[in-house]
Amino acid sequence: MYKVVWIARYPNGMRRQEASDYWAGHHGPAMKKVSPLAGYVQSHVQGPLPAVSGVAEEETLFDGYSCAWWNDRADFQQAMTTPAWQRVVEDGPNVFDMDWLWNMSAHIEEVPMIEGPTSPYKVVWIVRFKEGLTREEGREHWRRVHGPIFKKLDIDRYIQNHVVGPIGEEGETGQAEIGFDGFSECWFRDETQFRNAVESDTWAVAVEDAQNVFDVTQMWGAALRENVVVPPPLLGI
Repeated sequence: MYKVVWIARYPNGMRRQEASDYWAGHHGPAMKKVSPLAGYVQSHVQGPLPAVSGVAEEETLFDGYSCAWWNDRADFQQAMTTPAWQRVVEDGPNVFDMDWLWNMSAHIEEVPMIEGPTSPYKVVWIVRFKEGLTREEGREHWRRVHGPIFKKLDIDRYIQNHVVGPIGEEGETGQAEIGFDGFSECWFRDETQFRNAVESDTWAVAVEDAQNVFDVTQMWGAALRENVVVPPPLLGI
């Protein structure tokens, strides 16, 4: 599969609920007309995560993100040439800060760590690797050392998303700068299951290890509400 993420902020002066409603009710449905497309899901920020979860501050620094899936790179490139995609791009400024969004858009590799259902309570951590680590070194530690710690916890589903390269209006954009190195998504049955996990000794070990691989001062976390526009393939299921 070929997967892309767009991490978004709403424009200054637009109320979050107004923007969220527009994203879900107008902008998102336009993606249904983009063909080929294998999946499209919006994740709307609902609020911050507790500091014990590993985030630097108890606030959110973004408003949400969307992920889209294609069967392969050729399908993605074909979709980027369609009038339907161009209409999506043209509608973007009505709901997003586009200058910021294009620096936070990437082709990503999806790495399932805990295979399970996309349960109702979803959380995310957007990360940058610590200074001195190459992207390859950071990805290796995240995948081989940090991620497996969470397998000892009661989590329904856990996916790592590793940045491969930047994405622009017309597709892949070569060496453009990206403002993050990846993001982790976890799904829980409810907030109680999540809080039980983050208050555990195992989670404390994970938070401590995070300093070996991430710049924890630039780690963003949030609780999310998913809006499934086109059901995606679930790797690992």
